[in-house]
Amino acid sequence: MPPRLTVHLLAVGHCRHVERMALRGGRLRTIVFPSIAVLLLHPQRGAILYDTGYADHFTAATRPFPERLHRWLTPMTLPPAATLVQQLAGFGLAPADVHTCLISHFHADHIAGLKDLTGARFVALRADHAAMRSASRLGGLRRGMLPALLPSDFDARLAFADDAPQRDLGVAFRAFGSGHDLFGDGSALAVALPGHTPGQMGLRLRDQDDREVLLCADACWSAAAWREHRPPSRLAGLIMHDWGRYRRTLQQLHELGRADASLVILPSHCEASRLDYERRRGSA
Repeated sequence: MPPRLTVHLLAVGHCRHVERMALRGGRLRTIVFPSIAVLLLHPQRGAILYDTGYADHFTAATRPFPERLHRWLTPMTLPPAATLVQQLAGFGLAPADVHTCLISHFHADHIAGLKDLTGARFVALRADHAAMRSASRLGGLRRGMLPALLPSDFDARLAFADDAPQRDLGVAFRAFGSGHDLFGDGSALAVALPGHTPGQMGLRLRDQDDREVLLCADACWSAAAWREHRPPSRLAGLIMHDWGRYRRTLQQLHELGRADASLVILPSHCEASRLDYERRRGSA
């Protein structure tokens, strides 16, 4: 039996967008999109992160022009008490205690805190890393990537999820192909969720309450999107790596949720999903 992971969803800063941009048919008013980092406590390996959310490094990385455009288009709010460092401290952890940081994809609101993780190894899918490293300055910026957020020794500390052993994900996940067993014990299976970026990495696990969980990053931006199969505005497709592939991944999530009502699907920017998950903690 694979180990269960204790899951804590940390809202590490937020930005604001018009809801209709992120959800077709949504309201014409701005709403908060939290940047959720996931603290995973492994019974043997200790503290693991899935993304980091925002950090003050974002402000520094978007000070020059044209990177400043990123800050103007997605203004970041990060109260001191909401920083990753402060939230980890609430669990008795320092950034150096984080064993591994799993990177869903290389957009700034998911990796802004990597420089604080001085002792962690990093894990990502190869296609996403290649796209980030090969992008031009303007091309990367258009796709939401800020290489200045990476630690100077990032590549030396990086492992590719693709190199981990492949595991069958079961009938319900057949459309997603096989997973990659990141720790060799079945506790965390990397699942490719392409479209938003070339190699966005989702994560399948069982939590402390024995619930099956899929961390789906930006494969959708809200629970309503996957439940009701409501994609974002076509304008949002301008920042997607592959709009058609994004739509197929969203369709697969919709079908997966319908096939397995007990599966918990957690997007990285949905406050309702975060609050509902925390509310149900211990009630399963």
